[in-house]
Amino acid sequence: MTFQPFVPGSGLSGWTLLKSTLPVQKTIFNRSTPTASDSGYFLEKFDLINSPDDIVSDRRLLRVVLGAYGLSDDIENRFFIRKVLTDGVADQSALANKLADRRYRALARDFDFSKQPPGHKTLQGLAQKTVENFQNTSFEIEIGKASEDMRLALGFARELGNLQRSASSSSTAWYQVLATPPLREVFQTALGLPKEFAQLDIDEQHKRLMDKAQTVFGSNDLLELAAEGQSEQIVRRFLLLRQVQSMSGATPLQTALVLLSGIPRTAR
Repeated sequence: MTFQPFVPGSGLSGWTLLKSTLPVQKTIFNRSTPTASDSGYFLEKFDLINSPDDIVSDRRLLRVVLGAYGLSDDIENRFFIRKVLTDGVADQSALANKLADRRYRALARDFDFSKQPPGHKTLQGLAQKTVENFQNTSFEIEIGKASEDMRLALGFARELGNLQRSASSSSTAWYQVLATPPLREVFQTALGLPKEFAQLDIDEQHKRLMDKAQTVFGSNDLLELAAEGQSEQIVRRFLLLRQVQSMSGATPLQTALVLLSGIPRTAR
């Protein structure tokens, strides 16, 4: 049995309806044959993983591992992923530490084959956590086939929470936001930062991101912004501004009215 998750609308109304159907949709999706089969296979094989080759040579294992870290697009880049896993993160020259995308560092940290025993052998609960993350990201990928904005919105709170728990400080966490493409996109849109923002020096991006968050949200502390109520407001603003961007010839006044009302509008 297979199940295709669906988006019951667009904008904020679609978001509200999607959230109301999430428990049922995710339960059915996780029980569907492809997802349940890959999840069970990974749990069965987890204790037998002893080298990077055990992962990259087994497409089903690789699909679950990469999916859990939001890196499914790298499924064909097996040599690259093998290098990430082999190097781990302890050495500053390790490949994952050189990559801008922090998701590779999270993968290399958890499945660190640069040490003995490997990282995954010592992290309690990693197998189940990997499966849960794989199921969540797989569901979001399917949602993204209907709406990429909804996919980003679904993953935002979880990714922000993970980042907030792992970062040593709020300032460091903002650098990690910049290094996590999905989080960066949501924040950049919600804060009204232009595409040209990405061309700035990384330290200038960091400063402007924090300053803008303070202005728009009243705080630049990611511990506060990761709270459920606050992260929901960020998502709503993201979806509203996405809606504005899709309006042909929207004026500044129209944009302001949409943000103040919280009601998505369409151009006439």
